[in-house]
Amino acid sequence: MNKFNFRTYIFALFFAIVLWIYLTLNDSYSITVDFPMEVESGKNTAVSEKLPDAIEMTLQGKGWDLLSLMMSKNKLYKLNLSRLKNDSRIITNQSLSERTNLPPSITVLRTSPDTIDISLDKYGERTVKIKNNIVIKAKENYQIIGEPKFQPDSVKIRGAASLINKIRFIPTEYKYFEDVNGIVTGVINIKDTLTSLIKIDPRTVKYTFNVQLSGEKTFEGININLPNIPSDKEVVLLPPKITLSLRGGVDEISKLSAQDINVFINFSSIEEDSVGYVVPEIKLPIEANIIKMEPDKFQYILKKK
Repeated sequence: MNKFNFRTYIFALFFAIVLWIYLTLNDSYSITVDFPMEVESGKNTAVSEKLPDAIEMTLQGKGWDLLSLMMSKNKLYKLNLSRLKNDSRIITNQSLSERTNLPPSITVLRTSPDTIDISLDKYGERTVKIKNNIVIKAKENYQIIGEPKFQPDSVKIRGAASLINKIRFIPTEYKYFEDVNGIVTGVINIKDTLTSLIKIDPRTVKYTFNVQLSGEKTFEGININLPNIPSDKEVVLLPPKITLSLRGGVDEISKLSAQDINVFINFSSIEEDSVGYVVPEIKLPIEANIIKMEPDKFQYILKKK
């Protein structure tokens, strides 16, 4: 086969393929496509029960039109609930010109589900704390110092009041770190199991875990502060001092002294006591864990001056 004949052959083959595709795509076909659902509620209402993530639609039309639809990134089933009342039922194959961007040349043969029950509730919003789902396994002789830090440490949730009032926290996604011997920081997504029902802001948070070489130290004879005692009263603690054993980062804990530790009992705790003893509060200038406190509660004598 000479060069001229080869080129002619390739051109003829290409033309034949193009002609076959053109004729084939002019035929009528039916396909099934998922249309993700996009829900718009009124200003004062929100959906209180989970809706389908998508509407499955069986479509019929020319190959060209169906191919164009399949390649489109705008396949949506938009559901506007602003005019609905509670306990409404939607027939999904109605008002398709408003709910989808289907061209008139495509016919809808079937929708699934064919109906959707809608439950609406009063709209609400509140702020809830982040719950940690990150697991840190520290290297031998290392430990996590203090609590994990999240920025922000809370998120705003919006949706049906009956739903969001039951939510006490929002967890992060799960993540696992092993043999850690230093600070761990990064960004993690919020875990959302109610995507179609509530909105969360922000969707990601920054996390920090302070992992340090571990050290322990015992501080004896720490004085206990007694703030807010009325001028006409006197409190005597039994015993008058406390001993604390702390575990923390070896560099920080080695520099700590008993005078740096604030141990106190507010007079209000004594006034409200009904059992005959009180438990002190402790504020540390570093991130450390209290592993022992002796004694862990104090009797007292309250008398007038």
